[in-house]
Amino acid sequence: MDVRRIAARLSGGEIHYALGRFHFVRQIYGSLRELAEGQPAPPSGGGATLFPGADISEITRTINADAVYVGLNLPAETVAEIAEFARTEPLHANYDPDGPTFHYADVQRGRTPDGRSVAIGGVYKPCRCPAVQAVVDDPVLRSIVTGYLGHTPREIMTILHWSFASDFDDEERRRRLRHHVIDYHYDVSGFNFVYASFYITDTNRDSGAHVMMKRSHKKKPLRMLLGSASASSEAVRKQFGIENEITIEGPAGTGFVQDTSCYHRATPPTAGDRLMLAVRFIN
Repeated sequence: MDVRRIAARLSGGEIHYALGRFHFVRQIYGSLRELAEGQPAPPSGGGATLFPGADISEITRTINADAVYVGLNLPAETVAEIAEFARTEPLHANYDPDGPTFHYADVQRGRTPDGRSVAIGGVYKPCRCPAVQAVVDDPVLRSIVTGYLGHTPREIMTILHWSFASDFDDEERRRRLRHHVIDYHYDVSGFNFVYASFYITDTNRDSGAHVMMKRSHKKKPLRMLLGSASASSEAVRKQFGIENEITIEGPAGTGFVQDTSCYHRATPPTAGDRLMLAVRFIN
């Protein structure tokens, strides 16, 4: 059980870390926000968009049922602009954000020229790229978010990072490189949240594909709600059924919108680097 950790974070003012685990709490939170602020505008997605033809109502229904919608894909020109930006911007190691920076071309099999091991290289303030900002501001994406949450999110976090192909073993990733997302876990980012993620490079199970358990955003047993947010693959498959486990693979531009209170993990890349843009809509 993870009661001590939950208690410690509660004492630090992170009430959401305990309460945001419960689906019914998130529903109540959304309803209260809707009452306080009024119902968000209908999900029309009007205006210029990167996702023409998206069926917003169907997408939100699918996320509600399965915890994910796969197929909100970026156009090629947007992908190319973001990829070029990420290849030329300085990067930082995820475990040392204030340490020496490096560039994508400098990294060979997860090692920088000065000999450091890096599993992930992040771009500082990715919204400096106009194409990234266009994704964040897209009216269809915003309508999906408000349609699913039931209210307008108060916080938006944007992450653009490389996951480097390497020969690191899982223990090295977890303990030294802080690459904990290779293990099944669910997020507790706030009282209500939904993430949009986009592969900016071709991605498969050998290059860091996202793995998740559909429908695990609801009806977790009490031991999983009160215990650690992480769990073994065996425990997650036993609880929710291996038939609900999916690996999201696809060409550059592949996008998916996910309620990350489901169990999910990243596949450690071994044969190819992955560049992914993630936009987190919280509270």
